[in-house]
Amino acid sequence: MQSGEVRNPIVVLVLFYVTCGIYGLYWIFTVLGEINGALGREEYNPVVEILLTFVTCGLWSFWLLWRMSESIVEIEKSRGAQPKFEAPILFIISLFIPGILMQISLNNAWESGGAGI
Repeated sequence: MQSGEVRNPIVVLVLFYVTCGIYGLYWIFTVLGEINGALGREEYNPVVEILLTFVTCGLWSFWLLWRMSESIVEIEKSRGAQPKFEAPILFIISLFIPGILMQISLNNAWESGGAGI
């Protein structure tokens, strides 16, 4: 079972704003790789997802955030953790406050251990 890095969600949010979103791109790139590992399948291609976000002037990011929200809840459940937030809540809050609830939920999954998928 593969786990990801436990990150401080406040630091993720602060770095996102301090770097004008550049850290957000790095965060998404690394988190998508961690999600792929935890799911045990190649659900996301981080380079393609980021490129599609740029090519569509950000429209693709809505679809990406929705899919990430569903995957994070799936990972939490598969590891025996009670999901901190359901996918729609993760998605909606992530539109306004980037990454913080997703990172809290990922930390919940990584810290819970469990059997994995």
